[in-house]
Amino acid sequence: MVKPKIIFVGGVHGVGKTTLCKNRELRFNIEHSSASNLITREKAEEHLRNKQVENIAGNQDILVKAINKYLKNDKTYLIDGHFCLLNKDNEITKIPYSTYEGICPSAIIVLVEEPENIYTRLSSRDSIKHDLALLRSFQEQEIYYAEYIKDKLNIPYLICNATKSDDKIYTFIEGLVAQAVSE
Repeated sequence: MVKPKIIFVGGVHGVGKTTLCKNRELRFNIEHSSASNLITREKAEEHLRNKQVENIAGNQDILVKAINKYLKNDKTYLIDGHFCLLNKDNEITKIPYSTYEGICPSAIIVLVEEPENIYTRLSSRDSIKHDLALLRSFQEQEIYYAEYIKDKLNIPYLICNATKSDDKIYTFIEGLVAQAVSE
């Protein structure tokens, strides 16, 4: 069965995933959605039938279901999301590997940034002061787990700072889109 071609763009909150995806969406004529928007969309429909799922693993099952339901099989998508999340106790929690098996990304881009810059962005955007040490550890875990996922799935991978590596990102996505067209 043919699945949508998904380029998964990961990174911690405030690293620039959505900005990067929106800028590339028009440039490459590919669609962008965030994992959280897909989850929210499916939960709204699910809520009419069932109770909402409140845990991380449950939300990821909803994400896979939403991707299979809403994304077209003949298109390429940029999906921004995470490899780890903070649970209700503010602990870094890995998203289950089965989620990435279900998403079946064709490539992964992980965005990184100096933790101090992430702190500033999040403080400005969300008006919340985050613990800098937690942000640093969160980003380290995000990178480590993304590398594990790309190795397990054996897919192309790029890690970079979005504000410093525009040409590298452009070339990487261009190659993936060209490959999708030729398949």
